[in-house]
Amino acid sequence: MGGRPVVDLGRLSRDLAAASEVAGPDAPMAVCEACVSWLPMTGAAVTVMTGQEQQELVCATDPVAARIDELQFAFGDGPCLTAFRTGRAVLVSDTTDPSDRRWPLFTAAAVETGARAMFVFPLQIGAARVGVLDCYRTEAGPLSSAELAGALRAADVAVWTLIDRMDWAGAAADDLPGGPPGSGTPVLGGGLAAAAPPRAEVHQATGMLVAQARVSASVALARLRAAAFATELSLGQVAAEVVARRLRLTPDGAWQPDLSRVARGVEEGPPWPESHQHGRPGNGRGR
Repeated sequence: MGGRPVVDLGRLSRDLAAASEVAGPDAPMAVCEACVSWLPMTGAAVTVMTGQEQQELVCATDPVAARIDELQFAFGDGPCLTAFRTGRAVLVSDTTDPSDRRWPLFTAAAVETGARAMFVFPLQIGAARVGVLDCYRTEAGPLSSAELAGALRAADVAVWTLIDRMDWAGAAADDLPGGPPGSGTPVLGGGLAAAAPPRAEVHQATGMLVAQARVSASVALARLRAAAFATELSLGQVAAEVVARRLRLTPDGAWQPDLSRVARGVEEGPPWPESHQHGRPGNGRGR
């Protein structure tokens, strides 16, 4: 926590005011850096979301903050998803508390990153939500009332660093949970799209599984996540296997290598683990 015994709301407010005037994709990062500088946070990140299946990291102050975001996308669960879904701040004062069983898989992985407390704030205007401000620290403990007030102020500014750089795609209101009728779905624009680490391969793999197994996109993404968990590979690695056509999902739910590539003499690259070539991921062969 950088040795700061007390939050400095005055300096936080000045830095947040400056962040709101920053042009381009640097503005969200300026908000995150203000949180780390003047609040008892080790790291912070801003993520734009339209639900469990659409989640893009805009910026992160450090690799741990980025990893926490990636874990929640991989598991499809965690405090960010809860904050976004409910529109309420999620405050986790101790990630090692055994009585908190809300996100068991995510929490176990988050503890391994060194995060001991997490504080997540939805980014919203009225009922319309666009993402979250996700803060963590390496020491357990709750936020004081002043610290919480400062973090909520930072979340308010983070919204405005995003909102005028997002294109509203006129989709159905239910694409944006809690959004007012006609609010549409927010899409990264104004340079933020280039700043966000691409998850296009995961989305491409999801689409391929929809065609292969004739399932919905949400089911296809769930299958990818299950495969990643069962094989102890990252979600991106599993998606790469699907996109490279080294792995297929059959309509009956079984994973198989794409034997047609072998027949055509196409180089297969690193093989899918043999123990997972057949059957359903998550059947006890993994972790």
